[in-house]
Amino acid sequence: MNIKSKLRGWIENALIVFTGFILIFLLAGDRLMVPALLQVLGRSHPLVLHFPIVLMLVALAFMLVPGIMPEAYQKKITKWALLFALFFAGIAVLSGWVLSQEEGYEGDNLTLHKWLGVAVYFLGILMYFTMDQWPKTVKPIGLILLFLLIGAGHLGADLTHGSDFLMAPLRTEETSQVGLKDAEVFQHLVMPILEQKCLNCHQASKSKGELRLDEIAFINKGGESGALFDTTNWEKSLLVHRIMLPKEEKKHMPPKGKAQLTSEELEILRLWVKGGADFEQKVVDKGEEDPLYELASLQLKKENPYDFPEADAKDIAALNNHYRLVAPLFPGAAALEVAYFGAGAFDPASLKELATISQQVVSINLNQMPLENVPLTWLKDFEHLEDLKLNFTGVTAEQLEGLALPSLKRLSLAGNSLDPKMFEVIDSFPSLELVNLWNTGLGREAASVYKEEWTGVILEWGFVGDGAVYQLNPPEVLLDKPIAEGPQQITLKHAIGSVKLRYTLDGSEPDSASSPLYEGPITMNQTGQIKAIALAEGWKSSESALGTFYSVGVLPEGVTLKTSPAKKYAGKGKESLFDQEKGGETYTSGGWLGFKDEPLDLIMEMGGQEVNNLAISLLYQEDAYIFPPANVKISAITEGGGSWKTLLTDRPTMPTGLGKSRMDQKIYALPDGRYQKIRLQLIPLNKLPPWHRGAGDKAWVFVDEVVLD
Repeated sequence: MNIKSKLRGWIENALIVFTGFILIFLLAGDRLMVPALLQVLGRSHPLVLHFPIVLMLVALAFMLVPGIMPEAYQKKITKWALLFALFFAGIAVLSGWVLSQEEGYEGDNLTLHKWLGVAVYFLGILMYFTMDQWPKTVKPIGLILLFLLIGAGHLGADLTHGSDFLMAPLRTEETSQVGLKDAEVFQHLVMPILEQKCLNCHQASKSKGELRLDEIAFINKGGESGALFDTTNWEKSLLVHRIMLPKEEKKHMPPKGKAQLTSEELEILRLWVKGGADFEQKVVDKGEEDPLYELASLQLKKENPYDFPEADAKDIAALNNHYRLVAPLFPGAAALEVAYFGAGAFDPASLKELATISQQVVSINLNQMPLENVPLTWLKDFEHLEDLKLNFTGVTAEQLEGLALPSLKRLSLAGNSLDPKMFEVIDSFPSLELVNLWNTGLGREAASVYKEEWTGVILEWGFVGDGAVYQLNPPEVLLDKPIAEGPQQITLKHAIGSVKLRYTLDGSEPDSASSPLYEGPITMNQTGQIKAIALAEGWKSSESALGTFYSVGVLPEGVTLKTSPAKKYAGKGKESLFDQEKGGETYTSGGWLGFKDEPLDLIMEMGGQEVNNLAISLLYQEDAYIFPPANVKISAITEGGGSWKTLLTDRPTMPTGLGKSRMDQKIYALPDGRYQKIRLQLIPLNKLPPWHRGAGDKAWVFVDEVVLD
């Protein structure tokens, strides 16, 4: 017996064994207990199933299409391809059946997929062992087998990738066709996210964790871990908790390896849950100031209020130059906006050139262009003009008289010297809603003399003191370089040049009386921080602005990082801690080292150098589980040698609520002396506090610099 015959015999015997096992599963599969070892076999199903599909298609191609090669060779290849296809099909059927016994797989699609797979296997067995005896049945059985194979594969794709995976690209996307006015928060914002990122594992045919997200009733029901929503504290809702976990966490959703939520999708889900997880609320009911409405306006179709034809692209191109911009109001819009720049280069004659696009222009910005005595009658043809900006142009009422633009809604006249006749002009615009009259010489009294009530029109006069006290913005802290060797200058700036700036350098909050008054750049030659406030008469003092600066006086001769940061937050390893570069405002910037499961344990070889202070640059962002270290421990071996001696320990104050992403600085004074080695340990918080949505989970510690001086 040659090798081919032996191989054929072994595989045919294996088919008999597979058939026996498959029959056992058919008769008693639901009552069988699957041990852990067989679960591994079951999970190999996605790996194995591609072999029988490809080999079966090869066999069917040679079977159904004669003349591809000489008949004898084609028949041999057909039989061998079918034999190997059945061998792998047997493994695929058995592994698939085992996999289907795991939690989360159920539904009609699963049942049909299983039986179609079994049908492919048994029909293939029948054809293999009878194709020589009954050659006339080969093509009919082959065609049936082909359709069964396609059906089984399609249903398998649905189970893995979601319902109707194959035909989905051919279907019209309904969400994008819904107007903002008619859109519902859940149906048109939340549900599309669930369909794209969640239903693969949480639908009728596959419900991981006993959770289904394909129907509202099942969403409200929750899964084996409980309800998705916490009505008393939305931040502790299971849905929010899982999607906000760091990607490395086992319970993070979607799981690692699956398509992740974008920042916009993440925010939509958070805001929906925060708003009570309403399944019927319309987007417009949220109000235009609501963040969810703003996100929806970026995704959903906006009703286009402009039904006029588009301008000729050549006309638009011809009008654009260095001093004039003509562009669509928004991408794809027929409506145009026009803006002029550079008063010195302004040519009044160029205004008449806009006549070619008069039917499409809805906004014109002529701010600071010299329009004194310039005729504006050319504006009469702009019947769709809604917004006209004429601030600081020298324009007068006489120039605007008689225009009566039918669509004008907003007129800006700030900075022009106007007389009461302008009220008559304003009253002539039938659709006007807002007029800016700041610094024009006109006032409320003059307006009421002309007309007692201005119904439907808002006359904006700018700031008028009404007894309310407003808060100043914080000052800006400018550093030559956040980390420097030697002295550096600190500059404080504020947008309002007349304010007074006071500051502190000891970490305390500045006040209006005892804190030093800022008079010019401050020179510092040591590590520290500056806090500054802005003050002005008639205003509430600003919140304090914080700036941290580091002065590098001593560098270690060698560094050993005994523990490893998380792979995703590893930066440049230990080099990141001494590269004199800040890590950026976000923990994903690549400059931060993140520790969670083990502490930062850093040993610095000092070689007998004198060290007075050790400073650490940290990042906090509570909603991302990033907290101060629970414990800080600094140990050392002094110049004389010996064992490690604890120099100090610290338990930083923990936050009591969520805060924005922010940097912090910890400075520790070391006992006077020279050191051979210094050891820094930052121990992460083992359990997040009860108020946090991840209460009980471990916190992260993020650090980007360690500075010695």
